[in-house]
Amino acid sequence: MTKASRLPIIAAIIIIIGIFAWAPWMSEASAKNTVNAYFEKQNKGIVDGCGFNCEGCGVKEATKILFGYAVEVEYACGFLPADSKQYHTIKTINVYSFGITKEVKSATQSPPTIAPAKNIS
Repeated sequence: MTKASRLPIIAAIIIIIGIFAWAPWMSEASAKNTVNAYFEKQNKGIVDGCGFNCEGCGVKEATKILFGYAVEVEYACGFLPADSKQYHTIKTINVYSFGITKEVKSATQSPPTIAPAKNIS
């Protein structure tokens, strides 16, 4: 195989990688839908699981990245003492051009510490 015959193959590979990095077939709405389905699947059947049924929770925003979108979600888990932002978790989930989802980071807002009751005697 000569150098001249390898050039079209290398160019084709670079073009294919560029198309997958751009991911023109993936829209912001489809990335948000994919994350919503992924999140529901992760928590299906868990009695005290996580969900979007809290004030201000749900899919927040989607940002275009190489090979897909980074989608930010806000949710709450368990039985909440109050529906307050301090009990919510914010997580970023990447959706890649192949439909693969990967959790990236979590910015958990920790609930306030409750002091134990004093013993009165």
